[in-house]
Amino acid sequence: MTDIAAQEGDTAKFLCPITTLARNLGKNQITVYWTFGGRRIEIDPDMEEEGHYASKAFEGRQVLVINKIRTDDEGEYGCVVSVSDWTGKAVGKLTVLRAPDPPHDVRVISCYGNTAELSWQPGKSNGAEIQQFVLQYTLKEKPDTWFDFYDEVSGDKNTSYVEIPPYGTYMFRVLARNAVGVSRPSAVTSRECTTPPDRPDRNPINVLTKTDKKGFLVIEWEPLPRLLFHGPGFCYMVLWRRKGSLAWNSAVVNGTFASRYEHEVDEIYGLFEVQVKSKNDMGEAHQPAFIYLGRSFEAEPQVIISGFQQDPSRPFSANTAYFKWEHVDPEDKRMHGKFRGYKLLYWKWNDSENNKKHVFIPDTFPSLEPGSQFKAALSDLPAYSTFQVQVVVVNTHYHGPPSDTVQVFTPEGLPDAVQGLFAVTVTSDSVTLRWLPPDRPNGLILGYDIGYQIVTGNNLGPMVKAKSSSMTPTSLQARVDNLKPNVRYRFSIVGRTQAGKGDVAYIDVRTTNRTISAETSGSTLFRAHNDKPSAFDSSPENSSWSSRCRSYLPLVYFSALLVFHNIVDIL
Repeated sequence: MTDIAAQEGDTAKFLCPITTLARNLGKNQITVYWTFGGRRIEIDPDMEEEGHYASKAFEGRQVLVINKIRTDDEGEYGCVVSVSDWTGKAVGKLTVLRAPDPPHDVRVISCYGNTAELSWQPGKSNGAEIQQFVLQYTLKEKPDTWFDFYDEVSGDKNTSYVEIPPYGTYMFRVLARNAVGVSRPSAVTSRECTTPPDRPDRNPINVLTKTDKKGFLVIEWEPLPRLLFHGPGFCYMVLWRRKGSLAWNSAVVNGTFASRYEHEVDEIYGLFEVQVKSKNDMGEAHQPAFIYLGRSFEAEPQVIISGFQQDPSRPFSANTAYFKWEHVDPEDKRMHGKFRGYKLLYWKWNDSENNKKHVFIPDTFPSLEPGSQFKAALSDLPAYSTFQVQVVVVNTHYHGPPSDTVQVFTPEGLPDAVQGLFAVTVTSDSVTLRWLPPDRPNGLILGYDIGYQIVTGNNLGPMVKAKSSSMTPTSLQARVDNLKPNVRYRFSIVGRTQAGKGDVAYIDVRTTNRTISAETSGSTLFRAHNDKPSAFDSSPENSSWSSRCRSYLPLVYFSALLVFHNIVDIL
């Protein structure tokens, strides 16, 4: 049999060649079994598909399948073929490929200055040749944090020189890598290496200024890790000067995790040059510090927008208002910060200004010249409402004084669905409906339209417009007559404003041969549903018991619980 090499978790297959030989010898009544390490493998035929081992026939030969290979599957496998007085056997080896065993006997051969020489012995390669060794080091004071040396060592070597940072006591370990993966770490070296101190070799990065604290120049940076201190007495030296000045101001910031310095200044959004240097008892960093440009604090802008008005070129819709004003100069010193855009402030005319809402308009128009017309819109406004609107400039942290106030009135829109639709009286040929006005009429209600359809299973019949003698704008009740007895109907109602028909509410009711009323039964049929006005086409399976009558007395909610006692008579 052919030797096989496979990784853990894979599937291996051994093909027995002797079964073909036996048949070629004219031996047709053959038996075959498999061995592992010289012992017979017992294969449960009922578990072949799910078991660890399976024996299958392939083109007249037997195949041993090993599923989800484990490390303990490594070894010699055999197939034994027997026919009366004749027996044949073939063997093959399975090698389980896995990550190498960890290196051992890791030693520090020498330490001198910032250089250490290490040696080690490789562990087993586990079927795949070791390609590299990974050398790691840790500070004695932080033994749980390990760092890789930049360069990996070729798999055919077992010694290496490494450069370690100044000012530390270090320990080492080694890992091996092959095509399958990386080994577990070796044991930590018993010998330690201590390196002499030196000046830092770099300065902090990500140096910037913050503008959120009034009266201060705030400088921040990314602190260096302990490995880069390189000596005792580590600290940061912060330097700053106004742009154009020659003399530097400086301050020392102690604390190994320090990342911020604040200096009191009186110039709003002034331009400064700043530096942050690393320093220890041996001196400043070898690397020169970069000079960064930054700004001092921001304050409230003093820019007032001119020419704020409704945009006459675009008529208002029921939910959107359009405005225009003169674009400001983003570089105006009275901006007191970085210009970020505008805010439209708005509130209903009868509300307090404390209830102002706002819409932020970001600065995405760098090519727009100061003084040119800037246009914007307020959307999602309630229809048929009066609003007070202002606009302000915005910097990073504050907004400026408001413009003149503009009063706008949004035109009528489509009304929401009526609320609390229910059947107050049901007879064999009529249904009396009652409802509450829409929560948001979005205009003056001109009246209500009622229609009904026969419901058959999941199908709706044609819509019939109901004729009622009581459908004024103030009507909240209507009776639909000329219905058929013992028929399920869907009644739909929609409010109208000058803008058109609104959302639909509907209810399913079955007529009966006798009258059931809220006044006599003490219960209310309360089966309503609200829809958009595409309307009068809702499927009956979407009907649901509803409790949208928010302004009804508690009796309505309570009586709705009793509906199931009477619905047997109706449905």
